[in-house]
Amino acid sequence: MVGPGGRRRASSAATLAGGSPSGVLGRLPLAPTLTLALIGLTLVLAVIAALGIGNLYSARQDYEDALARTYELESAASRLLASAVIEETGFRATGDGAAATRGRARAGFDQQALEAMALAEGDRESEQLLRDRVASQQRSRRLARRNRRSRGAQRRLAEAIFLGREAGEGLTARQRERRAQARDSVGDRTRTALITTIAAGGLALLGAIGLIGMLIGSIRRPLDELVTATQKLAAGDLSERVQPSGPLELRELDSAFNTMAERLERAQTGVEAEREKLAVTIESLGDALVVCESDGTVSTVNPRVKEIAPALRPGGHAHVAGSPLPALEEALNGEVTVDNDGRTLSITAARLGSGASDGVVWTLRDVSERARLERVKSDFVATASHELRSPLTSIKGFVELLGSSDSLGPREREFVDVILLSTDRLVDLVNDLLDVARLEAGRMEVHPRLFELVEVVTEVAGLMAPVVAAKRQRLDLDLPASLPRALADPARVRQIVTNLLSNAHQYTDEGGRIEIAARADEGRIRITVGDDGRGMSREDLGSVFDRFVRHDHGGAGTGLGLSIVKSLVDLQGGSIEVDSVLGVGTTFTVYLPAESGQAGALGELVRGKCVLVAGRSSARGRLEPALVELGLDHEWVASGTAAVQASRHRHYELALVDVGMRGTDALLRGPALARTVLLFSAGIESPAMQTDGEVLPLEQVAAAARKILTGGPGPA
Repeated sequence: MVGPGGRRRASSAATLAGGSPSGVLGRLPLAPTLTLALIGLTLVLAVIAALGIGNLYSARQDYEDALARTYELESAASRLLASAVIEETGFRATGDGAAATRGRARAGFDQQALEAMALAEGDRESEQLLRDRVASQQRSRRLARRNRRSRGAQRRLAEAIFLGREAGEGLTARQRERRAQARDSVGDRTRTALITTIAAGGLALLGAIGLIGMLIGSIRRPLDELVTATQKLAAGDLSERVQPSGPLELRELDSAFNTMAERLERAQTGVEAEREKLAVTIESLGDALVVCESDGTVSTVNPRVKEIAPALRPGGHAHVAGSPLPALEEALNGEVTVDNDGRTLSITAARLGSGASDGVVWTLRDVSERARLERVKSDFVATASHELRSPLTSIKGFVELLGSSDSLGPREREFVDVILLSTDRLVDLVNDLLDVARLEAGRMEVHPRLFELVEVVTEVAGLMAPVVAAKRQRLDLDLPASLPRALADPARVRQIVTNLLSNAHQYTDEGGRIEIAARADEGRIRITVGDDGRGMSREDLGSVFDRFVRHDHGGAGTGLGLSIVKSLVDLQGGSIEVDSVLGVGTTFTVYLPAESGQAGALGELVRGKCVLVAGRSSARGRLEPALVELGLDHEWVASGTAAVQASRHRHYELALVDVGMRGTDALLRGPALARTVLLFSAGIESPAMQTDGEVLPLEQVAAAARKILTGGPGPA
C-alpha cells in the first residue's frame, strides 16, 4: 500500500534516476563510491606530491653537484697556483740539484693541470682559462730556458708569469660565477615546482569537492523524505510508506523502514500473538532464566535451566542443595562468576519490581568457553612477553657493549644511546605485560615477611637519583628511624615505590620537588609519594588506576604502572589513595600492614617455612590477610596444575587446598604437595569433591596453619 506521500516520493525517485551525473551516482552504493572517490583523491594528491618532491629533490641535487664541482675546481686552481709558484721559484735556482728540482716542480704543475682539466670538463670557459694558464706556464718555461740574465728576458718572463696568474684568478672568478648561476637556477626550479604542485593539488581538491557535492545532493532529498515519513510514523500514522530511492544504502534503509512500519501495524492488531512469540523467544534463549518469588521459591524456568542447573525446578527453593545461585545481594550488586559441575557460570539477578517483596529473575550464562579463552589470552600474553625478554636482554647487552667502545664517533654514539633507550622502554613494557598477565591469571607471587621499609625506600631513591638529577628535580626523604617493620613482600613494595616515584618524576617539570615520606598509622605503615608537578583533573582521577590509560600531560609509559601498583597493594592487604589538584601537584598514599605484637612473636617461629595455598580467587581476599597478619610466607596458586608445578620447585611445610576448586580430586591423588595438607571450604558453594578428611571453614584455616607451623595452640 502506497499513500500520497509514497507517490510523491516515487516521482522524486524517477527524477533522480535520469541521466544526470547525480542520478548516476544515486544508483551506486554510497560507501564504495565514497571510498573510491577518496582513494582516487589520495592517489592523485600522492602522485602530485611525489612529482613535486621529485622536482625539488632533483633541483637541490643539481645545485649541490654544481657547488661540489666548482669548489673542487677552485681548490684545484689553488693547488695549480701553488705548483706554479714552486716551479717559478726554481727558475732562479742554480747549482747541481737545480735541474732536478725544476723537473719535479714541472711534473707537479703538469699533474695538477691534468686534474684541474678533468674537473673543468663540461664548462668551456673554465677549460679555456685552464688552457691559457697552462700556455702561460709553458711560455714561462721557454723564456726561463733561453736567457735568464738579460733584463729583457727577465721582463718577458715576469709578464708571462703575470698572465698565468691572471688566468688563474679568472678561473677562480669563473667558479664563483658558476655558483651564483646555480643558486639562481635552483631558486627558479624550486618556485616552478611549488607553484605547479599547489596548482595541481588545488584542482584535484576542487574536483573531489565537486564529486562529494554531487554525492551529497543525491542522498539529501531521499533522506529528507525519509525523515518526514519517520515523523509521521512516530505521530501514529502507521500507514505511511516511502518509495525506495537514492543510493543503494538509502534504498535499503527505505525498505527497512517500510518493513518496520508494516510490522508495527501488524503488532498493533496482534499484541497477543506477539506475547506468544516473546514466550517462545525466552524459551529458546541460550541463557538460563529462573524467576523466583519473594520467599525464594522458583516459579518459572526456561528449558536451558535443565542443562545448566538441573537442581532448580519450579516449586523448589532457589538455594537448594546443588544450586549454583550465589547470595542474592551479591548477585544484585553485579555479575558473579561461579564454578558448578564442570561449568563456569556468569550469574546476575534483578528484582521484578522496586520493593523487596517483589520477585527476582536470575540469569545464568554458561561462560566456560569465554573463561577458557581468557585463560588462553593470559597465557599467550605471558608466554609472548616471556619469550621477548631473552632477545631483548641480548640486544641490550650487545648495545651496552657497543656503547663502551672508544672507536665510536659522536653521531654513532648518539645512535647507540637512542637504541639503548628504546630497548629499556621495551623491556619495561614487557615486564609490565608479564605482571598484568600474572595478575589476571592469579599467579602473581607475593611473599609477605617482616622487613625494614626505610632500607627499601632508600634503595629505590638511590637508584632513581640520577634520572631525578637529570631534570634538576629535588628528591626529599622523610623516613623516621622509629618506623615499625612492614609486613609485606619487600620485592613488591620496591616495585610499588619505584612505579610511584617514576610517575612523579615523569609528570613533574624541571626544577620541581618530589617527597617520599613514611609514618606509622594505627597498626599500618603510611607511605606518601608527593610532587608539585602538573596534577590531574577530577575526570583524570576517576581512571587513574585503569589499565592502558595515560593522561595527556606529558611523560611516557605504557599506562600499566599505576594499575599494577594498585593490584600489588591489594594483594598485600593494603590500600592506596590519590589526591591531586591540576597545576598544583599529586600525592599517592599507600597503606601497608605493619608489624604487630603477634606477628613479631611468631616471626621467629615460622622463619624459613613456606605455605602453599591452592584456592579460588574468590577465597583469596578473605584468607590471605589472615596469613599475612600471622607473618606466614606463602605462595598462592589458582589451579591444581600450578600447585603440582610449584611443589616440584620448592619445599613446603604446609599445603592449604580449597575443596571447591576444580580438579581437587586429581590433585590429592597425585604426588604429595607438602609435609602436611589441610582442606578448607570457601563458603556457601557445595564442595566439588567428597573427602573423608576434615574440611575446615575458611575462618579457621589461618589459626590451624599457625598451630601446625609453630607447635602452639591456635586462637579460639
